[in-house]
Amino acid sequence: MKSSRLLLLGFLIPSAFAQWIVNDPINTVINTGIQSAQIANHVEVLRQWAAQLENLNRQIRQLEDQLAEQRRIREVLGNPTAAGAQMVLDKLAPAELARTYGETLQAVRRLADATASLRRTADGIYGALENRTALGREFTRQPGTYRRYAAVDQQAENLGRVYDDTAARQTALQTDLAATLASLKTATTQAEVDKLNVKVAALNGQLAVIAAQRRDETDKLTAQQIQNENQAAKERQDLLEKQIADERQSLDAANAWQRSLRITAGNYGRP
Repeated sequence: MKSSRLLLLGFLIPSAFAQWIVNDPINTVINTGIQSAQIANHVEVLRQWAAQLENLNRQIRQLEDQLAEQRRIREVLGNPTAAGAQMVLDKLAPAELARTYGETLQAVRRLADATASLRRTADGIYGALENRTALGREFTRQPGTYRRYAAVDQQAENLGRVYDDTAARQTALQTDLAATLASLKTATTQAEVDKLNVKVAALNGQLAVIAAQRRDETDKLTAQQIQNENQAAKERQDLLEKQIADERQSLDAANAWQRSLRITAGNYGRP
């Protein structure tokens, strides 16, 4: 009987111990702290995202305001880029940028007339060269000799025509440029400033083209004059060498003639 009670007690004791729960306070505190830190970090990340989104929305609103302002400017003044291009094409005569004044150097040389050059007086500055000697008698000139001088005269006249043709255009451009600069000072919007700056650049470009073409014509005149002087120097050197060669050849011929003579007491003769 006593043994049966001990056996029953042996079966009851393990089941009673199995129902007990083990609780570690330190572990619980650590786990709770980690979870709290994770939750706080997540909240901070969400707060940063919200601030970034708000900043992005602010930038988008600013861009929308700028676009609306640009639309209002274009409604009042038009597209400055398109308006500037149209201004250059329609108002400032693009053909003037590619226009040439006067004749080319080849045309000037081809049109050079030696006879006309002899009669040229440059509006009374020079006297005409007549085909008469100091005795008042006429003589025939060689026109080819004077063609080089006629080319210089023709280029000088061409330069004068270029200056005359560009004078009125230059005055008009300078007047327009002055008026544009005055308008630029009173411009109230950036679009208007951009359009006026385009116009100023185009006007300065056309003035530069005119100045460059005038310089080109002056350079042509100088180049032709230098060529004439160079040719004259060559001809002087050629004449000098020919004179020296003529003297040597004449001296050689005289020496040969003297050596061929036979002189005796009564007469002399050639063999």
